[in-house]
Amino acid sequence: MKASSVKFLWRDPAAARFFGAGVCLHGHTMHSRECLSFLPRYLHKVPGISQLIRRYERPRAGVQAAVDFSRAYWTPPLSPASALRVEREQIGKLDLLPLVSITDHDDIEAGLALQVTADRGEAPVSVEWTVPYEGSILHLGIHNLPPHCDRVWMATMAAYTSAPNEAYLPALLSAFAAIPEVLIVLNHPFWLDEGVKGVDHDRALGRLFRECLEWIHAFELNGTRSWKENRATMALAQAYSRPVISGGDRHACEPAACINLTAARTFGGFVAEVRAGYSSVVFLPHYQEPITMRILEARWDVLRSYPEYPGRERWIDRIYYQGEDGAALPLSTVWKDEVPWMLNGAKTVLELFATTKLRSAIRLLLMQREEILP
Repeated sequence: MKASSVKFLWRDPAAARFFGAGVCLHGHTMHSRECLSFLPRYLHKVPGISQLIRRYERPRAGVQAAVDFSRAYWTPPLSPASALRVEREQIGKLDLLPLVSITDHDDIEAGLALQVTADRGEAPVSVEWTVPYEGSILHLGIHNLPPHCDRVWMATMAAYTSAPNEAYLPALLSAFAAIPEVLIVLNHPFWLDEGVKGVDHDRALGRLFRECLEWIHAFELNGTRSWKENRATMALAQAYSRPVISGGDRHACEPAACINLTAARTFGGFVAEVRAGYSSVVFLPHYQEPITMRILEARWDVLRSYPEYPGRERWIDRIYYQGEDGAALPLSTVWKDEVPWMLNGAKTVLELFATTKLRSAIRLLLMQREEILP
């Protein structure tokens, strides 16, 4: 590792003074599909809601089939333009040129749409690639896909994801790394997807580092993960002589809690810095907020209404269920606009905790329990 630094804006307010641009990596828009297979495991712990979920999980003859939550997914609320604006505004307040790489799950439509009004030098076409591997699932940030063949590259990645063959991964990563402007990042290395066992994930990482390390340019420090996990990522990066890089991982409306600082004026120039082993990460003040509180507020962002998005105003317009025929329909269609009363009640409770004076009391309570940051 040549020069990889991590700073905290609340300890060093002048951390960005000698840099010209701020880089936001790893953010999601309405084009990401977030699977809800994990949902029953959590909701069964909530009295009242648990009974409702159990009802949906059991088929009733002549009334309804059992609900398979692995077929359900939600989409983040922000459009590509709104997501770009949220990140640009935060970086602009630091008197830095904003460079924003949006990485939806296995989808590059957001980045392509932004090319109408933005330049690839400031808003590249990128993706968070889902990589099934050795009984686990890895997530790779593939940033700055080259123009004119970006859809071809995305189709190649999608083909691997749908029919994974671990033997092909080194060749794919080698081909990406052969493009000087492309940046390959191992996102949240210790994140376990639903159903993945730790022992399988450790084995997957071990094989990845044995066979593919030379084409992975950086490991991600994630703005939505605990500091304990990020410290472990830093130790991992040091062990494998890789720089650490920021990853906001925004799914709702909160801007990235960490960004990169760079002297480069284009995303391609920033990529060159990182590939040479140089990276400067800064964590922003809202990373100090209790992670549970941030998650609560993000959940409210997911469920609240957005009148500015016709057709996607309500949460039931942004959550989908895939039927036996393969067609995915929004819950507003599946439920014919009739939301179960108990779910409406749960939404009201969440709003109460996230937006009223109770928020301050909850925040204070959580602050006493959260880990101590640097």
